[in-house]
Amino acid sequence: MRASANTFIVELPLVTGDEERRILSKAFSFARMLYNATLSQAFGRLQRMREDARWREAREMHKGSERNQIFRKLHHEYDLTENGLRTLANRHRVASGRNCLGAHEAQNIGKTVYRALERYLFKKGGKPRFKSYRRGLHSIAGTDNRELMWKADKRIFVWRKHVYQVKIPSTPYYAEALNHRVKYCTVVHRTIKSQVRWYLQLAMDGLPPVRHVYAPKCEVIGIDPGPSKIAYFSEREVGLLEVAMGVKNYDQSIRTLLRKMDRSKRATNPQNFNDDGTCKKGTKHWKFSNNYLKLKSELQEIYRCMAQTRKRDHGTLANYLFQLGGTIKIEKNSYRSFQRNFGKSTQRHGMGEFVATIKRKAVSADLVVEELDAYNLKMSQYDPMTDTYTKKPLKQRWHRLGETNTIVQRDVFSAFLACHVTDKGHDREQLLTKWRA
Repeated sequence: MRASANTFIVELPLVTGDEERRILSKAFSFARMLYNATLSQAFGRLQRMREDARWREAREMHKGSERNQIFRKLHHEYDLTENGLRTLANRHRVASGRNCLGAHEAQNIGKTVYRALERYLFKKGGKPRFKSYRRGLHSIAGTDNRELMWKADKRIFVWRKHVYQVKIPSTPYYAEALNHRVKYCTVVHRTIKSQVRWYLQLAMDGLPPVRHVYAPKCEVIGIDPGPSKIAYFSEREVGLLEVAMGVKNYDQSIRTLLRKMDRSKRATNPQNFNDDGTCKKGTKHWKFSNNYLKLKSELQEIYRCMAQTRKRDHGTLANYLFQLGGTIKIEKNSYRSFQRNFGKSTQRHGMGEFVATIKRKAVSADLVVEELDAYNLKMSQYDPMTDTYTKKPLKQRWHRLGETNTIVQRDVFSAFLACHVTDKGHDREQLLTKWRA
């Protein structure tokens, strides 16, 4: 059966003993070296291509199809393509003589290297970094269900002739999800409470089982995002909620740990600091004590807990909003500006991540997220009673509506305006009618 474009992920914990952990750790260590070797040779090819006179001439040309064609030809000539790096990674695997990984896993590593290099080439990301021993790779994926194999009938995972048992939750969702065809498998490792845990991710063909019944597209809801809270308005309900209400405030704990880590680093590396306490310039070699590594592990656990709780809360709130309306209208904001102006609050609640979540869910469920032009609509300034725009200070969260005695909350009223925005902007007559209703 031909695979569809729809894919969803089912994650299952692997049951690992000492032998399984040793085998998996060995495979991931070899995958890291394979990634670094492929990336190193890719950098060499890139440098030789940039030294080519044809590349320099093309760089000075005006942007257009002719210039792009020359660059494309040079990329193929120097094997700076996805297929070229996939082949290169597999050659490194064969030359090593090791049997930790198969051809499919090596090709996927080459594909990962190409994607990182591609972002760097087209100035969509920084220069790719080599994977250090401490950081390593966090996942190894196959290209199909052949080398990393999920045996659906036996409910086991087989990789390089090693059989791994998995834990399957006894819920209707997993019972239905595992009946789909598996496209490929991915092995992932995470550090939880200083312990390495291994997981199997199955990329399943088709749409995931329905756990939430969403509203149709004809029902519209307007939302107004802030640094930590989101105001929403629909015909059925209106409210103001935190996007990550379950995330605790760890600011004091993080600050204490960072200060302890800094003191430990200064004590073990006095040669890297000046007499006035500032860090010396240039290349430095660092030594970290066991106490420093323990503190670093505690800090990583705090950030992991925050990230997982934030992700859970975002998903819960997104599902709740889509149950109120199948079409969400939202202001188009700069969430990087949120990070600059409301740093700690944005870090804890992650408004930009929440907006990305509702966009992703909308695509998956065939719903609509419509972004509105905040600069032209000026929803926090518009007053339909007087048909005027009044700029308000940021600290003013409540204001009087027109010349009436009605006091409205700024964000909730912006969500009301967003819900009823038309293609031509604010429709005053419609707004007054809806407000009276």
